[in-house]
Amino acid sequence: MTFERGEERPTGTRLRAALPSVLTSSSRRARWRRTKALRLLSALLAAIAVWVVGSPLVPHEADAGQPVVVVTRDVAIGSTLSAQDVRLERRGSDQRPPRALDRVDGAIGRVAAGSLAEGEILTAARFQGPPQLAGLGAGRVAVSVPLVESGLLAAIRPADVVEVLAAGTGQTVASNAPVLSVERPGEGVLGQGGDGAGHVVLALTGEEASAVAAAITAQTGPAGFVLALRGA
Repeated sequence: MTFERGEERPTGTRLRAALPSVLTSSSRRARWRRTKALRLLSALLAAIAVWVVGSPLVPHEADAGQPVVVVTRDVAIGSTLSAQDVRLERRGSDQRPPRALDRVDGAIGRVAAGSLAEGEILTAARFQGPPQLAGLGAGRVAVSVPLVESGLLAAIRPADVVEVLAAGTGQTVASNAPVLSVERPGEGVLGQGGDGAGHVVLALTGEEASAVAAAITAQTGPAGFVLALRGA
């Protein structure tokens, strides 16, 4: 069929005219090229389908975790840990706190610096002794500070920072003092049998430790201090 110049061709004819000759030609070479292209396209689509369907089924290697020492039951502050209080578990790296213990013999016989909860991962800072002062700077010493009132103890946790005020005078004897542990009335080694308001163990500079000792000596009534909890 032929068309005169200016005469409108049917839509199908116009589309065929716009396509490359390899897609419309009926020659043997054109047919071979079309067949090869279709095979390649089919193989590519099949590969994509396998990847889309199969990728969610491919098992990902689970994080085997690292060994950590975990508390098996609640432990009161000031208690000495035994073999029945700890066990070794594997936890993912995202659950392992810095300085976490990885051997149970690193916890057995140590004294808890604070109350320990069942399932807690133990770190060196959770025990009384020099490890508590690690990272706090040279010259810091651990000092037990008796208190005259226990109202704030419920809100204080290890790693909090407090001001220490002498009872009666209100004089500041220590500033920016990190809390190492808290012993409430009747708890721990220092609180047993006592009638005070509890103690806190603080990391003080040598000068602050001397100021605390001097303030205790100057007090005429029961020795004690008031804490002021600093905000974050």
